[in-house]
Amino acid sequence: MPLSITVRQVEAFLAVCEEQHFSRAAARLCVSPPWLSQTIKELERHVGVRLLERTTRSVVLTEAGTVFASLAGRALSDLDNAVATTRSLARADTQSLSLGYTIGAGLEILPRLVRTFAAQYPEVHVATVEFDFADPSAGLRDRKVDAAVVRPPIGLAGLASLDLLAEPRVACLPEGHRLAGRASLQVADVLTEPIIAAPASPGPWRDYWLLTEYRATAAPVVAEASTFEAELHMVARGEGISITATSASRWYTRPGIVFIPIDDLEPCRVALAWWPEDTPLVAGLVSVATHLAGAN
Repeated sequence: MPLSITVRQVEAFLAVCEEQHFSRAAARLCVSPPWLSQTIKELERHVGVRLLERTTRSVVLTEAGTVFASLAGRALSDLDNAVATTRSLARADTQSLSLGYTIGAGLEILPRLVRTFAAQYPEVHVATVEFDFADPSAGLRDRKVDAAVVRPPIGLAGLASLDLLAEPRVACLPEGHRLAGRASLQVADVLTEPIIAAPASPGPWRDYWLLTEYRATAAPVVAEASTFEAELHMVARGEGISITATSASRWYTRPGIVFIPIDDLEPCRVALAWWPEDTPLVAGLVSVATHLAGAN
């Protein structure tokens, strides 16, 4: 496979081939139709030939596309088998578990989860890996980790998850903002405000924090930030507001910004997520997490 072609592009192409429809394939992959269309175009550019003929109602494989679909499907299956076999061998020797987490997710529960698991499974090495807002799945989408502590929704079909805790969502505002002196807010109070967004990524996560479901028009995004530090710096400078979890007011508070509860928003969640087919070590982690979640 040429280095310029990604596994994600091939998976997207094969989904379109199987569904013979961009919207159905996008729904299956939990991505937007425009993202899927652009991904297929990039794949065709890398391959150097047109793979699909698009009409308003259907998608038809070209002759080259038929050949590519057959060979690429076989290669993807071989790759999955290679990854599964390698993981199995590595774990048999090293007994290691990789745990991803998104910035700011589970800051209270993640250390307890790792400590408790280590006490019950002292022979297992747990490697924690932090991911920024560009990958809200914390490595699960590309199977870089065995499990991850995330903030749903991340839009991965077939993923198993366990809610660990829930907390209110708040508006992060610069000091001196017209709403900064309020004790609480309503969603309607913030919808017209310029807003700092996470980088674009597959799935519903970015839209969730932009409050897209409450809007009749697109959110007035003025900038993007891939970390809390960058986001809060932009807010403090007055570029816009952001929506975040209430725990940010404890862990990321600083001069120049205020956090105001939004009363009519459902709480956001922190969850442990994993692929169901993964190793028995993940089952042990889930057991530990279930106990901790019940104690909260």
